[in-house]
Parts: sequence; structure tokens; C-alpha cells
Amino acid sequence: MRFKVFVINLDKSTARMAFMQQQLIQLNIEFERVPAVYGKELSATEINHVFDKKTNLEKYDKILNVGEIGCYLSHVNCWKNMVDQQIDYALILEDDSILDTGLADLIDSVGELAKHWDYIKLCHGRKQKDIINSIELNDQFSLGTCLKLPSSTRGQFVSLSGAKKLLDTSFPIARPVDIDIQYWFEKNLSCFVVRPFPVLEADFESEICYVENRNFAKKHPLKRIWQKLDFEIKVRLNRSEMGKLPQVL
Repeated sequence: MRFKVFVINLDKSTARMAFMQQQLIQLNIEFERVPAVYGKELSATEINHVFDKKTNLEKYDKILNVGEIGCYLSHVNCWKNMVDQQIDYALILEDDSILDTGLADLIDSVGELAKHWDYIKLCHGRKQKDIINSIELNDQFSLGTCLKLPSSTRGQFVSLSGAKKLLDTSFPIARPVDIDIQYWFEKNLSCFVVRPFPVLEADFESEICYVENRNFAKKHPLKRIWQKLDFEIKVRLNRSEMGKLPQVL
């Protein structure tokens, strides 16, 4: 199977890249750096090509800032690389990740799974989500189904089929990439979660908030309540569409 590790990193974030490189070298894991899209440098034409404000506000309660658009496009570039190079599965890491020492063994374990998966989360968001069913991957890690996925995209495995589905449903960008993937039922994604989480957050300032602090974005409280309720209903209605746990070959 063709496999790669992609590390998303802004050109100016040399300290982050050095941090990731040191960890991956220690784990004897080869990687390819993917230059992150710096949203602040996108022209109005480039933004209008991938982003529609009307669609954004139909699906999300805040207008995305250029940092969030750039972050989404950075992941899109990884998915495009996978399709262009016909990579069977990839580990995609953001450059603010603390990597578990068992990550290399986990890569091998995922490579032994039957190809009935699209996306595997390796990190948690603000809240840890409940696991429904799980299987053992090795002595350290398990793979589970999760109705509501963790929000962070700090670390994930993506299969070739998953990359294609994600590309097919990316545009126009309407939500931050981490939130958008929580809507797995819109993308027909078979998603799973690894426990314990092998990728944790490092202590770096958010690049997205550095470009434009998203906490200051105009909020629409009633819209947020409605969208959250709509999500809760849809995710439960689509529970039967969740992917079945793949077999270990």
C-alpha cells in the first residue's frame, strides 16, 4: 500500500516545523511538508472562487475569517496530493501536534485494516465524544465508532476514498474544516476514532486567531441554537449510516 505522512506548515512557522521534524525523526517516520495556505495572502478573487458568504451563513453561525479559509485549503491540498499520487492512505498532521511514541506502530496497524474506512480521528476537540463500538488495533490503541466526531483536525488518517469524498464536498467552503468533517453524513464518510488519542495539542498560539481572532467575529446566537439542534437531529437520524468497523487483516 502507498502511504505518506503530510505535515501542514506555514512558511513563516519555522519553530513549529522544527518541533514536528524533531519528533518525527525520533520516531523514524518519514514525512512530506505541505506548505499551508496563508489566508491573509489570498486575493479577493481567490477567496470568492472557494468561499460563498451566503452558503457560509446557511451552514454556520459566523462568517469565516481568512485564516479559517486558508486552513481548509491547506487540508484540501493534502487530499489533492493523495488523489494525484494515488496514495492509499495518509497521516495528515498540523504542525502544533505532540505525537505519541506509539505512532509508528499505529501507522502499521492502520495499514492492516480492510479498506472499508475513509477517515480516522487521532485527536480530541474541546469535549471527548462517547465511543459506541470498538476493536483493538494493537496493545496500545483501539479503533471506535463515534456518532459525534471530535472537532480538531490536528491529526488524522485519510484513505484514498476518503480524500475523494472530501474533495467532492469541499466547495464552496462553508464551515471551518474541523466542524465541516463533523457532518460526516453529508459527505458519506465512514469515520472512526483512535483511543487513547495519539496526537495532542502543543503549546503554540493559534495561527488562525493570529491572522484574525475568530472570537471577535459577529455571532448569531439564534442561528447557532438552530444549527446545533439541526445537527443533533440529523446526526441521530443518520446513525444507521455510520460505517461498520473495518476488519483487521
